[in-house]
Amino acid sequence: MKKPINEIYWIRAIACLSVVAIHSFTRTKNKFDLPDTTIDFIVNLQLMMMFATPMFVLIFEVIVGNAYHNRIPKGFFKKRFLYLFLPFVFVPYLYVLFNVIYNDFAMSNVMRALERDLIYAGWHGYFILIILQFVVIHALFVKFFTKVPMWIMLIVSFVLNVTYLYMVAFHREMFPIIMQENYSYIRLPFVGWIFYFTVAYYVGKNLEKVRASRKWGLPLALIATGISLYYVYDMYYSRTITSLGSVRLDIMFYTVTLFFVLFFTFSYVFKVPKVVMFISKYAFSIYLLHLLSFNIAMKYLPKMNIILYSFTLFIIGIFGSVLMARLISLFPFGKYIIGPLKDVAKQKPNTKETQKMVA
Repeated sequence: MKKPINEIYWIRAIACLSVVAIHSFTRTKNKFDLPDTTIDFIVNLQLMMMFATPMFVLIFEVIVGNAYHNRIPKGFFKKRFLYLFLPFVFVPYLYVLFNVIYNDFAMSNVMRALERDLIYAGWHGYFILIILQFVVIHALFVKFFTKVPMWIMLIVSFVLNVTYLYMVAFHREMFPIIMQENYSYIRLPFVGWIFYFTVAYYVGKNLEKVRASRKWGLPLALIATGISLYYVYDMYYSRTITSLGSVRLDIMFYTVTLFFVLFFTFSYVFKVPKVVMFISKYAFSIYLLHLLSFNIAMKYLPKMNIILYSFTLFIIGIFGSVLMARLISLFPFGKYIIGPLKDVAKQKPNTKETQKMVA
Protein backbone atom coordinates (compact mmCIF):
# COMPACT_ATOMS: atom_id res chain seq x y z
CA MET A 1 0.00 0.00 0.00
CA LYS A 2 1.30 3.44 -0.95
CA LYS A 3 2.19 5.60 2.03
CA PRO A 4 0.70 9.10 2.07
CA ILE A 5 3.17 11.94 1.72
CA ASN A 6 1.86 14.49 4.19
CA GLU A 7 3.90 17.36 2.77
CA ILE A 8 2.18 16.93 -0.59
CA TYR A 9 -1.27 17.55 0.92
CA TRP A 10 -0.08 20.98 2.02
CA ILE A 11 1.66 21.80 -1.25
CA ARG A 12 -1.31 20.67 -3.36
CA ALA A 13 -3.73 22.75 -1.28
CA ILE A 14 -1.52 25.85 -1.52
CA ALA A 15 -1.07 25.44 -5.28
CA CYS A 16 -4.81 24.94 -5.77
CA LEU A 17 -5.76 28.00 -3.72
CA SER A 18 -3.14 30.06 -5.56
CA VAL A 19 -4.64 29.15 -8.95
CA VAL A 20 -8.07 30.28 -7.78
CA ALA A 21 -6.63 33.48 -6.29
CA ILE A 22 -4.73 34.36 -9.50
CA HIS A 23 -7.88 34.05 -11.59
CA SER A 24 -10.07 35.88 -9.09
CA PHE A 25 -7.62 38.78 -9.26
CA THR A 26 -7.74 38.69 -13.05
CA ARG A 27 -11.55 38.85 -13.06
CA THR A 28 -11.40 41.71 -10.56
CA LYS A 29 -8.94 43.67 -12.71
CA ASN A 30 -11.18 43.21 -15.72
CA LYS A 31 -14.35 44.35 -13.92
CA PHE A 32 -13.13 47.46 -12.10
CA ASP A 33 -11.55 50.62 -13.43
CA LEU A 34 -8.48 50.61 -11.21
CA PRO A 35 -5.61 53.05 -10.68
CA ASP A 36 -2.14 51.94 -11.75
CA THR A 37 -0.97 51.51 -8.16
CA THR A 38 -3.76 49.02 -7.45
CA ILE A 39 -3.10 47.14 -10.68
CA ASP A 40 0.60 46.93 -9.79
CA PHE A 41 -0.28 45.58 -6.35
CA ILE A 42 -2.52 42.89 -7.85
CA VAL A 43 0.11 41.98 -10.45
CA ASN A 44 2.71 41.64 -7.68
CA LEU A 45 0.46 39.17 -5.87
CA GLN A 46 -0.16 37.24 -9.08
CA LEU A 47 3.54 37.04 -9.85
CA MET A 48 4.19 35.71 -6.36
CA MET A 49 1.61 32.96 -6.94
CA MET A 50 2.67 32.12 -10.49
CA PHE A 51 4.31 28.95 -9.17
CA ALA A 52 0.87 27.37 -8.82
CA THR A 53 0.40 25.62 -12.16
CA PRO A 54 3.92 24.18 -12.60
CA MET A 55 3.86 23.07 -8.98
CA PHE A 56 1.36 20.42 -10.05
CA VAL A 57 4.04 18.75 -12.20
CA LEU A 58 6.22 18.47 -9.11
CA ILE A 59 3.31 17.18 -7.03
CA PHE A 60 2.33 14.58 -9.61
CA GLU A 61 5.80 13.18 -10.13
CA VAL A 62 6.82 13.15 -6.47
CA ILE A 63 3.83 10.90 -5.81
CA VAL A 64 4.37 8.69 -8.87
CA GLY A 65 8.15 8.66 -8.44
CA ASN A 66 7.80 7.60 -4.83
CA ALA A 67 5.36 4.79 -5.60
CA TYR A 68 6.69 3.57 -8.95
CA HIS A 69 10.30 4.65 -9.32
CA ASN A 70 11.41 1.17 -10.40
CA ARG A 71 8.28 -0.41 -11.89
CA ILE A 72 5.12 0.37 -13.84
CA PRO A 73 2.04 -1.34 -12.37
CA LYS A 74 -0.72 -2.95 -14.38
CA GLY A 75 -3.33 -0.43 -15.46
CA PHE A 76 -0.95 2.53 -15.01
CA PHE A 77 -1.80 4.10 -18.39
CA LYS A 78 -5.48 3.14 -18.47
CA LYS A 79 -6.22 4.70 -15.09
CA ARG A 80 -4.62 8.00 -16.02
CA PHE A 81 -6.31 8.07 -19.41
CA LEU A 82 -9.72 7.60 -17.82
CA TYR A 83 -9.29 10.09 -15.00
CA LEU A 84 -7.14 12.73 -16.71
CA PHE A 85 -7.74 12.75 -20.46
CA LEU A 86 -11.51 12.23 -20.28
CA PRO A 87 -11.98 15.22 -17.93
CA PHE A 88 -9.91 17.27 -20.40
CA VAL A 89 -12.42 16.32 -23.09
CA PHE A 90 -15.65 16.57 -21.09
CA VAL A 91 -15.21 19.66 -18.89
CA PRO A 92 -15.19 22.11 -21.84
CA TYR A 93 -18.74 20.96 -22.58
CA LEU A 94 -19.76 22.26 -19.14
CA TYR A 95 -18.36 25.69 -20.00
CA VAL A 96 -20.14 25.60 -23.36
CA LEU A 97 -23.38 24.61 -21.62
CA PHE A 98 -23.05 27.67 -19.40
CA ASN A 99 -22.71 29.91 -22.46
CA VAL A 100 -25.68 28.26 -24.16
CA ILE A 101 -27.86 28.83 -21.08
CA TYR A 102 -26.67 32.27 -20.01
CA ASN A 103 -25.27 33.86 -23.17
CA ASP A 104 -27.48 32.32 -25.88
CA PHE A 105 -24.55 30.77 -27.71
CA ALA A 106 -25.41 29.83 -31.29
CA MET A 107 -24.23 26.48 -32.64
CA SER A 108 -21.43 28.20 -34.57
CA ASN A 109 -20.15 29.72 -31.33
CA VAL A 110 -20.41 26.35 -29.59
CA MET A 111 -18.29 24.70 -32.26
CA ARG A 112 -15.70 27.48 -32.16
CA ALA A 113 -15.45 27.23 -28.38
CA LEU A 114 -15.01 23.47 -28.49
CA GLU A 115 -12.44 23.76 -31.26
CA ARG A 116 -10.48 26.31 -29.23
CA ASP A 117 -10.57 24.20 -26.08
CA LEU A 118 -10.17 20.68 -27.47
CA ILE A 119 -8.12 21.14 -30.65
CA TYR A 120 -6.00 24.08 -29.57
CA ALA A 121 -6.02 23.32 -25.81
CA GLY A 122 -7.08 26.90 -25.23
CA TRP A 123 -8.64 26.42 -21.80
CA HIS A 124 -6.89 26.20 -18.44
CA GLY A 125 -7.18 22.41 -18.52
CA TYR A 126 -4.30 22.38 -21.04
CA PHE A 127 -2.16 21.36 -18.12
CA ILE A 128 -3.73 17.90 -18.16
CA LEU A 129 -2.04 17.27 -21.51
CA ILE A 130 1.31 18.15 -19.97
CA ILE A 131 0.73 15.72 -17.10
CA LEU A 132 -0.25 12.99 -19.56
CA GLN A 133 3.02 13.45 -21.41
CA PHE A 134 4.82 12.87 -18.13
CA VAL A 135 2.84 9.69 -17.54
CA VAL A 136 4.56 8.33 -20.65
CA ILE A 137 7.91 9.89 -19.81
CA HIS A 138 7.82 8.38 -16.32
CA ALA A 139 7.44 4.94 -17.87
CA LEU A 140 10.38 5.66 -20.18
CA PHE A 141 12.41 6.91 -17.22
CA VAL A 142 11.80 3.69 -15.33
CA LYS A 143 12.60 1.50 -18.34
CA PHE A 144 15.67 3.24 -19.74
CA PHE A 145 17.15 5.83 -17.38
CA THR A 146 17.10 4.48 -13.82
CA LYS A 147 20.76 3.48 -14.05
CA VAL A 148 21.87 6.82 -15.44
CA PRO A 149 23.44 8.92 -12.66
CA MET A 150 21.04 11.44 -11.17
CA TRP A 151 23.33 14.41 -11.76
CA ILE A 152 23.48 13.67 -15.49
CA MET A 153 19.69 13.51 -15.80
CA LEU A 154 19.27 16.72 -13.83
CA ILE A 155 21.83 18.59 -15.92
CA VAL A 156 20.42 17.36 -19.23
CA SER A 157 16.82 18.17 -18.28
CA PHE A 158 17.89 21.55 -16.89
CA VAL A 159 19.65 22.50 -20.13
CA LEU A 160 16.70 21.35 -22.23
CA ASN A 161 14.19 23.24 -20.09
CA VAL A 162 16.23 26.44 -19.93
CA THR A 163 16.84 26.38 -23.69
CA TYR A 164 13.16 25.93 -24.45
CA LEU A 165 12.01 28.67 -22.07
CA TYR A 166 14.70 31.02 -23.39
CA MET A 167 13.33 30.47 -26.88
CA VAL A 168 9.79 31.15 -25.61
CA ALA A 169 10.92 34.45 -24.11
CA PHE A 170 13.33 35.76 -26.74
CA HIS A 171 13.24 33.72 -29.95
CA ARG A 172 9.68 32.68 -30.55
CA GLU A 173 10.29 32.99 -34.30
CA MET A 174 12.25 29.74 -34.07
CA PHE A 175 9.07 27.79 -33.36
CA PRO A 176 6.90 26.37 -36.16
CA ILE A 177 4.31 28.79 -37.52
CA ILE A 178 1.42 26.91 -35.94
CA MET A 179 3.01 27.39 -32.51
CA GLN A 180 3.74 31.06 -33.15
CA GLU A 181 0.10 31.61 -34.07
CA ASN A 182 -1.25 29.56 -31.14
CA TYR A 183 0.42 30.26 -27.82
CA SER A 184 -1.41 27.30 -26.30
CA TYR A 185 0.79 25.02 -28.41
CA ILE A 186 3.93 26.69 -27.08
CA ARG A 187 3.07 25.85 -23.48
CA LEU A 188 2.18 22.19 -24.18
CA PRO A 189 5.47 20.39 -25.08
CA PHE A 190 6.98 18.43 -22.19
CA VAL A 191 10.40 19.95 -22.81
CA GLY A 192 9.11 23.20 -21.32
CA TRP A 193 8.48 21.39 -18.02
CA ILE A 194 11.03 18.56 -18.03
CA PHE A 195 13.24 19.93 -15.24
CA TYR A 196 10.26 20.04 -12.87
CA PHE A 197 9.62 16.39 -13.69
CA THR A 198 13.21 15.24 -13.19
CA VAL A 199 13.60 17.03 -9.86
CA ALA A 200 10.32 15.56 -8.64
CA TYR A 201 11.20 12.04 -9.80
CA TYR A 202 14.36 12.00 -7.68
CA VAL A 203 12.61 13.63 -4.72
CA GLY A 204 9.95 10.92 -4.83
CA LYS A 205 12.52 8.18 -5.28
CA ASN A 206 14.68 9.43 -2.40
CA LEU A 207 11.97 10.86 -0.18
CA GLU A 208 13.46 10.01 3.20
CA LYS A 209 16.91 11.24 2.19
CA VAL A 210 15.38 14.53 1.06
CA ARG A 211 13.50 14.88 4.35
CA ALA A 212 16.71 14.15 6.26
CA SER A 213 18.42 17.10 4.56
CA ARG A 214 15.93 19.65 5.82
CA LYS A 215 18.16 21.21 8.52
CA TRP A 216 20.54 22.60 5.93
CA GLY A 217 18.13 22.36 2.98
CA LEU A 218 15.47 24.70 4.33
CA PRO A 219 17.75 27.73 4.89
CA LEU A 220 19.35 27.19 1.49
CA ALA A 221 15.95 26.86 -0.20
CA LEU A 222 14.70 30.02 1.52
CA ILE A 223 17.66 32.02 0.23
CA ALA A 224 17.30 30.58 -3.27
CA THR A 225 13.56 31.31 -3.30
CA GLY A 226 14.12 34.90 -2.21
CA ILE A 227 16.67 35.44 -4.97
CA SER A 228 14.45 33.72 -7.52
CA LEU A 229 11.41 35.79 -6.60
CA TYR A 230 13.48 38.97 -6.84
CA TYR A 231 14.40 38.07 -10.41
CA VAL A 232 10.77 37.27 -11.25
CA TYR A 233 9.86 40.85 -10.35
CA ASP A 234 12.98 42.27 -11.97
CA MET A 235 12.34 40.44 -15.25
CA TYR A 236 8.72 41.60 -15.34
CA TYR A 237 9.19 45.25 -14.41
CA SER A 238 12.27 45.65 -16.59
CA ARG A 239 10.07 44.41 -19.45
CA THR A 240 12.57 41.62 -20.13
CA ILE A 241 9.81 39.00 -19.83
CA THR A 242 6.40 40.60 -20.02
CA SER A 243 4.05 37.62 -20.08
CA LEU A 244 2.02 37.10 -16.92
CA GLY A 245 2.07 33.32 -17.01
CA SER A 246 3.92 30.27 -15.77
CA VAL A 247 5.81 29.41 -18.98
CA ARG A 248 8.73 31.62 -17.99
CA LEU A 249 12.37 30.91 -17.32
CA ASP A 250 12.38 32.82 -14.03
CA ILE A 251 9.25 31.02 -12.82
CA MET A 252 11.02 27.67 -13.22
CA PHE A 253 13.74 28.63 -10.73
CA TYR A 254 11.20 30.21 -8.39
CA THR A 255 8.84 27.22 -8.42
CA VAL A 256 11.49 24.56 -7.85
CA THR A 257 13.12 26.43 -4.97
CA LEU A 258 9.75 27.26 -3.40
CA PHE A 259 8.77 23.59 -3.63
CA PHE A 260 11.70 22.69 -1.38
CA VAL A 261 10.82 25.51 1.04
CA LEU A 262 7.29 24.14 1.36
CA PHE A 263 8.38 20.51 1.49
CA PHE A 264 11.00 21.06 4.18
CA THR A 265 8.73 23.37 6.20
CA PHE A 266 5.74 21.01 6.27
CA SER A 267 7.95 18.01 7.01
CA TYR A 268 8.14 19.50 10.51
CA VAL A 269 4.34 19.53 10.93
CA PHE A 270 3.04 16.63 13.00
CA LYS A 271 -0.43 16.30 11.45
CA VAL A 272 -2.22 17.73 8.42
CA PRO A 273 -5.36 19.70 9.39
CA LYS A 274 -8.71 18.53 8.02
CA VAL A 275 -9.19 21.74 6.04
CA VAL A 276 -5.92 21.14 4.19
CA MET A 277 -6.92 17.54 3.50
CA PHE A 278 -10.28 18.78 2.23
CA ILE A 279 -8.76 21.26 -0.23
CA SER A 280 -6.21 18.66 -1.32
CA LYS A 281 -8.94 16.09 -1.95
CA TYR A 282 -10.90 18.44 -4.20
CA ALA A 283 -7.91 20.19 -5.76
CA PHE A 284 -8.37 18.65 -9.22
CA SER A 285 -12.08 19.48 -9.28
CA ILE A 286 -11.41 23.02 -8.09
CA TYR A 287 -8.75 23.42 -10.76
CA LEU A 288 -11.17 22.29 -13.47
CA LEU A 289 -14.33 24.05 -12.34
CA HIS A 290 -13.40 27.27 -10.53
CA LEU A 291 -13.74 29.48 -13.62
CA LEU A 292 -17.19 27.99 -14.24
CA SER A 293 -18.07 28.87 -10.64
CA PHE A 294 -16.86 32.41 -11.35
CA ASN A 295 -18.97 32.62 -14.51
CA ILE A 296 -22.15 31.60 -12.72
CA ALA A 297 -21.51 33.78 -9.67
CA MET A 298 -20.79 36.88 -11.75
CA LYS A 299 -24.31 36.69 -13.16
CA TYR A 300 -25.80 37.13 -9.69
CA LEU A 301 -23.31 39.00 -7.50
CA PRO A 302 -24.59 42.39 -6.29
CA LYS A 303 -22.55 45.55 -6.55
CA MET A 304 -19.68 45.53 -4.04
CA ASN A 305 -16.24 47.02 -3.50
CA ILE A 306 -13.12 45.58 -5.08
CA ILE A 307 -11.83 43.76 -1.98
CA LEU A 308 -15.14 42.08 -1.18
CA TYR A 309 -15.69 41.21 -4.85
CA SER A 310 -12.29 39.53 -5.20
CA PHE A 311 -12.68 37.65 -1.92
CA THR A 312 -16.22 36.54 -2.80
CA LEU A 313 -15.06 35.18 -6.15
CA PHE A 314 -12.22 33.36 -4.42
CA ILE A 315 -14.55 31.66 -1.92
CA ILE A 316 -17.11 30.79 -4.61
CA GLY A 317 -14.32 29.45 -6.81
CA ILE A 318 -13.45 26.96 -4.09
CA PHE A 319 -16.77 25.92 -2.60
CA GLY A 320 -18.82 26.35 -5.77
CA SER A 321 -16.43 23.96 -7.49
CA VAL A 322 -16.65 21.48 -4.63
CA LEU A 323 -20.45 21.60 -4.76
CA MET A 324 -20.50 21.04 -8.53
CA ALA A 325 -18.00 18.21 -8.18
CA ARG A 326 -20.16 16.53 -5.54
CA LEU A 327 -23.25 16.82 -7.74
CA ILE A 328 -21.45 15.51 -10.83
CA SER A 329 -20.01 12.62 -8.81
CA LEU A 330 -23.56 11.41 -8.09
CA PHE A 331 -23.80 10.25 -11.71
CA PRO A 332 -22.16 6.91 -12.60
CA PHE A 333 -20.03 8.63 -15.25
CA GLY A 334 -19.19 11.59 -13.01
CA LYS A 335 -15.68 10.37 -12.23
CA TYR A 336 -14.84 10.59 -15.93
CA ILE A 337 -15.76 14.29 -15.92
CA ILE A 338 -14.12 15.59 -12.77
CA GLY A 339 -11.96 12.62 -11.73
CA PRO A 340 -12.66 10.22 -8.85
CA LEU A 341 -13.31 11.84 -5.48
CA LYS A 342 -11.39 9.40 -3.37
CA ASP A 343 -10.97 9.87 0.34
CA VAL A 344 -7.40 10.85 1.02
CA ALA A 345 -5.21 8.10 2.38
CA LYS A 346 -5.22 7.76 6.13
CA GLN A 347 -2.23 9.70 7.31
CA LYS A 348 0.24 8.67 9.93
CA PRO A 349 0.75 11.65 12.20
CA ASN A 350 4.37 12.77 12.32
CA THR A 351 5.07 12.23 15.98
CA LYS A 352 8.10 13.64 17.72
CA GLU A 353 9.68 10.21 17.49
CA THR A 354 9.25 9.94 13.73
CA GLN A 355 10.47 13.52 13.38
CA LYS A 356 13.68 12.58 15.16
CA MET A 357 14.24 9.74 12.72
CA VAL A 358 14.70 12.19 9.83
CA ALA A 359 16.19 15.05 11.84
